Amino acid sequence: MSLGERNAMTHYRTAAAALLALMLAGCGSPEITRPNVVLVIIDTLRADRLGCYGYGRDTSPGLDSLAAEGMRWTRVQGQSSWTLPAVASILTGLSPRAHGARLNVSERAMWKVSPRTPNAVTVLGEAGYRTLGLFNVVLLSEHMGFHRGFDRFHCNREGNGMAGESVDRALAWLEGEASREEPFLLVLHLFDPHSPYDPPQPWDTLYASSSEGDTAWTFTPEGAVADTTARKRLEDLYDGEIAWTDSQLSRLWAGIRGMGLADETLVLVTADHGEEFLEHGYVEHGRTLYQEITRVPMIASGPGIPSGSVGELVVSHLDVLPTILAAAGVEAPAGLPGRNLLEAGSAEGRGLPASGLNTGPPFRMAALRSGDRKVIWVPCADSAVMYRLGSDPLEQRPLPPDSALLALLEDYWATPRRYPPVRSEMEVGPALRDLGYL
Repeated sequence: MSLGERNAMTHYRTAAAALLALMLAGCGSPEITRPNVVLVIIDTLRADRLGCYGYGRDTSPGLDSLAAEGMRWTRVQGQSSWTLPAVASILTGLSPRAHGARLNVSERAMWKVSPRTPNAVTVLGEAGYRTLGLFNVVLLSEHMGFHRGFDRFHCNREGNGMAGESVDRALAWLEGEASREEPFLLVLHLFDPHSPYDPPQPWDTLYASSSEGDTAWTFTPEGAVADTTARKRLEDLYDGEIAWTDSQLSRLWAGIRGMGLADETLVLVTADHGEEFLEHGYVEHGRTLYQEITRVPMIASGPGIPSGSVGELVVSHLDVLPTILAAAGVEAPAGLPGRNLLEAGSAEGRGLPASGLNTGPPFRMAALRSGDRKVIWVPCADSAVMYRLGSDPLEQRPLPPDSALLALLEDYWATPRRYPPVRSEMEVGPALRDLGYL
């Protein structure tokens, strides 16, 4: 990167942080009883790659400023290792075993959430919210039922590099909706940090030494990583993807402020899952449920959220829907396991599950976290290990599992489904090959 480009990037970071701080300032604003809601789901984003979670690189000035002006949660349990079940959990408030969205590898079939299952869009839509959904991968398209309930919906089947276009679409819609009295729900899914890691200029060389070279892992015919020395370059490009995505979200924050919507809009940002870079011998995602996959960010800002606050209880994707509905003053569907993240006094000791793989053996695995204890269980082998994340955050020292946690995990595996999932008619092979899963 030239000196001029580096100076431009430094100016961008400073301006983005200052602009977001001004946008979210609003102390002394009147209480908002029906806030607008902006839910941002960033694909493949590890919490530990953001500055507000302690990362050394300045990858996320926009998200860091959002956290500084609002609240971030430090111990977040994602619900799955890949996009389909994870996003279904975020929107429905149900675990992967409860909603049933999944891939059957042997049958080359995918199952989508039953259209009878309430979700954030249908519930808020019935409560008078205007709704827009913008998604960026075929797994979250109308073929998989993710259009359900939205007044307007758009999905790019191949979402890499589409963060800028998606934010443009969001801003154009908000311009037309800003003067209306009814509140709105915007759900924005950005795919860019997903492999292949190929951010646009100048983010492609923000951390990587060259724009030339591999942008994805290569594999042997047996499925092993062909060249582990590519790790540094691919991690550098991954960080560049995060910085690029953050820059586009900063444009969204600026637009919300410019339209006079900031004081009456709840913004909540999370990720569907993380990404592996050989920490346990695996790469990408969909293969395991280690922390590099299940530890995701959760950041919120808006009416009633204290500036600079930090949530230290273990929380999860299951809490997103109850939090949004509580902020909107809308009754949540009965039987949801989650809690309102903004309500104090919830117990620390609940068990939060994760499950769902899509590639690589074994295809069936589950995990459960309670406090800083985490059990990973492979049902078909009836094998389980436990990690104490407080003293072993990188999960390098497996322990015999706690019997009570293992019993909770077995109960989770037997979770009944209120509404049977529906088999998708989408041709699975090409879709998953395009995403690098097959």
